[in-house]
Amino acid sequence: MYYYIINPSAGKGAINTIQDKLRDRLRELGIAGEFAKTTGPGEASKMATAAIEKGYNTVVAVGGDGTVNEVINGITKDNVAVGIIPIGNSNVLANHLGIHNWQQAAAVLAARRLTSYGLIAAGSNFFLSTLTLGFETDLEKRVDTVPEAKLSDKLRHFGRGYNQAQNFTPLKCLISVDDKYELECDLFTLTVANQKFLNPLADNRLIVSISDKPSKTQTASYMWRRLQGKQPTDDGATTRFLASRVIIRTEPPTGIMVDGKLTTRTPIAIRLTDRHIRFITEKPQEGLQG
Repeated sequence: MYYYIINPSAGKGAINTIQDKLRDRLRELGIAGEFAKTTGPGEASKMATAAIEKGYNTVVAVGGDGTVNEVINGITKDNVAVGIIPIGNSNVLANHLGIHNWQQAAAVLAARRLTSYGLIAAGSNFFLSTLTLGFETDLEKRVDTVPEAKLSDKLRHFGRGYNQAQNFTPLKCLISVDDKYELECDLFTLTVANQKFLNPLADNRLIVSISDKPSKTQTASYMWRRLQGKQPTDDGATTRFLASRVIIRTEPPTGIMVDGKLTTRTPIAIRLTDRHIRFITEKPQEGLQG
């Protein structure tokens, strides 16, 4: 049974223009299920938990990365599958799973191919894809990262972000790794992800990437990818290592962004957990069956 949790404000209300077509398509595929709309931040987590208690075995986030993250935090059983219909301003997680629009998402949900991922805990919050701090969160706070479609707006957004990057002061950072050693550095950005999320054939391990302040060319490339709605690459990372647990402290304390959503601040403890989420993905991986 499918339970669809809709964020009505995602993608600037994009669901309002596709809702009837989406319902019709899901009905054609035999996965119509129940629809429910969130009323505010954090609501999707509560709705996901309630849906599982009602007996639903598939919970679908209809929205962007923030909605998906809330649903993840509401999943209470390992045998529940999570699906995505991407209509948000940021759909990095869906794109990584090979899902790029609602039409394709409907077909993927019907095929029900599953891949299991280990969840990462950041304080009391869980996430799947990425945690970032440094310039990334500073950009989110100071610059509108969802530009309008007009070319003039995109160029204006590019200029604001580029200037912000050039003026950003690297953070003093102290990282404790697996309670074995400490790393002290100045950082422009720091990213924590699940290695398996980046490469389905890899083990579930934290991969930590630290980047120095980029050159002007690298900054321009970074902002261009943001304009295209793509996840900026960490090809310029100067330090990268694997871990099971890290504690991050910065001076000054700074905001943290989890799965594209601003959450808490440093210091923060991040660890790979024994909890797993089964995602419905575009391509079958690891032979998991639904």
